[in-house]
Amino acid sequence: MSDFNYAVIMPKMSMTMEEGELLAIRVNVGDTVKSGDVLFDVATDKIDMEVESPADGVVKEIIGQIGSTMLVGAPVMMLITQTQVMSFDFSTPAPEAEIVTEAPAVVAQPVIVAEVSKESVKAVPKARTFARERGIDLTSVKATGPYGTVTYEDISHPQLSAGHDDRKAANRKMVAASIEKTRGIPQITLTRYSTHTTASLEQGSAHLVSTWARILRKHSHLNISTINETAHSHVGVALIMESKYGLAMPVFKDPDAMPGNELSEWITSTREKARDGKVPLAMLSGATASIFDLSHTKISSAIPLLLPSNTTALSVGAPDGAFGQSIISLTVDLRYCDAIEAADFLDQLVNAL
Repeated sequence: MSDFNYAVIMPKMSMTMEEGELLAIRVNVGDTVKSGDVLFDVATDKIDMEVESPADGVVKEIIGQIGSTMLVGAPVMMLITQTQVMSFDFSTPAPEAEIVTEAPAVVAQPVIVAEVSKESVKAVPKARTFARERGIDLTSVKATGPYGTVTYEDISHPQLSAGHDDRKAANRKMVAASIEKTRGIPQITLTRYSTHTTASLEQGSAHLVSTWARILRKHSHLNISTINETAHSHVGVALIMESKYGLAMPVFKDPDAMPGNELSEWITSTREKARDGKVPLAMLSGATASIFDLSHTKISSAIPLLLPSNTTALSVGAPDGAFGQSIISLTVDLRYCDAIEAADFLDQLVNAL
């Protein structure tokens, strides 16, 4: 069976992403990896994320340097695989596979960054169980127990490490840089009070996401890219969520085509992944609108900010955290929607809820 050389590249996960920072490399030259194993971590313009191996193989070469900023499409490492695999980059074709007639001998190279094995980390049994069940790397937890022992409190209510703080700072800067691009756009924000009868917060989020997607699909001039002024063939709602590194913006594509219970379960599982900074790669692109849902807090309202290439943004708050009551704000790009239209769209949304 022939072997293939495959370049794992810096992925493009949004229309605005041009480069990413290589935060960490999880493998060494010579390592055998399985499909789905984490190869490296990158900071994107949306969120810090883990890039997984597309197939089983062996790490042939590591090209990227930790801490460096790499252009989208630049090779981070080379794998030797026995199957031809597709590119991580959703905007470009897969790189042409090079057939290797005889697999070269792979010699492990020393790693610059020292690693600490999980077994060498001191932790109380309850903390180990908690970490194992949630996929938490004990080496990332700041220990406060005797002799550097990780306690249950450390991992359930962690005091985050300096490295973690650095990643949060980088995430904030990238999100801020993204929002900075839309500050000069002529826009208006309108607000309305709403009530709903959904049984839970997640069902309420699902109903909101699905209803807004239907409205956007009906009024295609709102569901347009401001970059190339082309109407999207899909509706992608970026639901802004909490992540351990700051904010995550997973995109739910065509949510109005899903049954409500399935969408609710999808939002719930994605929210759990987002908290761990593990939003699926496929959910980091394709946003045509955004929703910042604060209804689980006691924040009454917030002015939603437009994301690059989007014409609308929604925010949802709850008066003093009251369940069943919402204050919904809609921001629109006035180049594509006037104030009267925006008021009508917000009325349509509230009436549907």
